[in-house]
Order: sequence, then structure tokens, then C-alpha cells
Amino acid sequence: MMKRSDRRQHILDLLRNGDAHAIAEMATALAVSDETIRRELRQMEADGSIERIHGGARLAKTAEEGAFEVRLGRNAAAKQRIATAVALLVDDGQSLYIDASSTSHYVARALRSKRDLTIVTNALGVVQELGGRNGNRVYAAGGELDDRYRAYFDSDARAYLSRFRPRLAIISTESVDPVAGFTNYHVGEAALCRQMIAQSERVLIAVDASKFDRCSVAAVATFAEVDILVADRAPGEAYAAAMETLEWVIC
Repeated sequence: MMKRSDRRQHILDLLRNGDAHAIAEMATALAVSDETIRRELRQMEADGSIERIHGGARLAKTAEEGAFEVRLGRNAAAKQRIATAVALLVDDGQSLYIDASSTSHYVARALRSKRDLTIVTNALGVVQELGGRNGNRVYAAGGELDDRYRAYFDSDARAYLSRFRPRLAIISTESVDPVAGFTNYHVGEAALCRQMIAQSERVLIAVDASKFDRCSVAAVATFAEVDILVADRAPGEAYAAAMETLEWVIC
């Protein structure tokens, strides 16, 4: 029997092209009853990942996280606390990859007092916060700008970043699930984060509590691939086994 997290992931996969899908169509695709799909959709709507419509569902507009400025303002106080905690784990002179998430933008702000950092990033905001400051060296990927994220995710960006081996990758994801691990809705962002996780010596993921118990379309990392988790509250008991190998900081 398919696990609930897998079933929800399949539903998101069906909806990710932006089109609405009928309940009967999803039930056939997943080989389950219409009522099972309705039950999952009710919970997924409560989680904010989908919108139910008459006889079916579509991916929620918020599931794609919205414009960068909107995401930056969402759960801002928690993200600022997380950023402060992350900055305490970074030493002067360290080499870092910082991703294009709104949480990592706050991390970049929190790092402004650090000195002689080597920063690798694909995010315009990170460049603006840390470039030309305290002896920092900033290496920024280019390519085609994704204006909604104020960042670069295309093949040019990935090719440029492939030459770097930072000591620590600082990443935030849109969703965390005890089975699926860390996931994103933006497929390009997820691919680039996976690349930098593989290239970095250590990996830190920073997420606010709203990201727990959610599952997005694109895989970013398993728990085994992450060294440090920084969050504003501890995850539930369902995460206990998955997090045994992690160092985690609750702020």
C-alpha cells in the first residue's frame, strides 16, 4: 500500500503543470478510491499546498512561494531568529554557499559583521548584503534571471557554480517531511541546491516551523545528507529517527 506522504507527492506531481485535475482522474492515476483522494485533498488544502475546486484540485498559488518580497515578509520574525543562530555557527574567513531562499537572505544580513568570508551564491540579495564588505570575496553565478526569486538557476549558473567547493552550504527549503526529507516546489532551485550539497564539505539547512510536515515536488536532500538543522522549534516525534545523525539548533 502506498504511504500517505508518497500519495501526496504523486498528487502534487500531477498538479505541478498548473492545470486543474479531477478527483476521478487522480484516483485512477494513483489506483485509490475517490474518497481517499478527497480525504488527502482536504488535508493538503489545510496545509496550503493545493486549492480544491468543484470536482477536483489545482496547485495553490502559495505553493510556488510567491514573489520574493512576499516570501521575505512571511514568518519574518522566525527567519530573523534563525538567521542570527546560523551566523553564530559561521567563523570569519569561512567559505560558504548561500542559496536564494528568503531565509538565506536574512542569513546574509546576519553575516554582515563577519570578516573575510568567501561567498558563493546565485542570489542577487546575497551579493548586495555581503559584497564589498569587511574583506569578503563574493563569487556570483549568472545566466537568465528568475525575477520571482531574484536569482539564477539555469544551466549557465550551474556550470559556473560547479567549480566551487565551499566549506559550508547554507540552504533553506520550502518543505520538510519525515519520509521525503527536504523538498522544494521550484525544480531549478532544487537541482542547484542538490548540486551544491554534493560539492560542499558540510550542509546546514535552516527552516522555520511552518515548513515541517509538508512535501513539495522536487527533492533537495535526505536527512543523511545534512549535517546541521536550524529551526525555530523542534520537529515532532515522527522526525526522531530521521534526525539521529543531525546536529540541530533550536532558536
